[in-house]
Amino acid sequence: MDSKFQIEKEKKGLSKPLIVLYIILSIAGLMAFGALYYNYRKDKEKTYIANPQKGDVYSVELDNGHFSTIRVGQVNKDSIYITNNDYEIDMSDKIDEIDIDRNYTLDRAVTTQKDLEKLFNKGIIYSIDRK
Repeated sequence: MDSKFQIEKEKKGLSKPLIVLYIILSIAGLMAFGALYYNYRKDKEKTYIANPQKGDVYSVELDNGHFSTIRVGQVNKDSIYITNNDYEIDMSDKIDEIDIDRNYTLDRAVTTQKDLEKLFNKGIIYSIDRK
């Protein structure tokens, strides 16, 4: 009877470290996937900033610490016409809430690809969505 109790005790003791190991491996897997996805997204955004297209939406951090968006309206050979969002928000993860057609001003600004690339490299443009 003692040996049966000892075997059951060993089985129970063995399962707890396996559960902990499974949890640790799961967390490590999720972190690795997150890192790979982040790098994939940033590579994609580098392609987007190098080849802007009509409808691209740039998420930007403003000088006052708030966040807003800029939308590409037209792309010519040497000029990129953009419209600014009239609204700003204080949390970058809520940027989708203000990315609404009616929030963009009617006034267009003109910029160059080099200027956009500078803003991207400085982190002022921190995300690009292509629809």
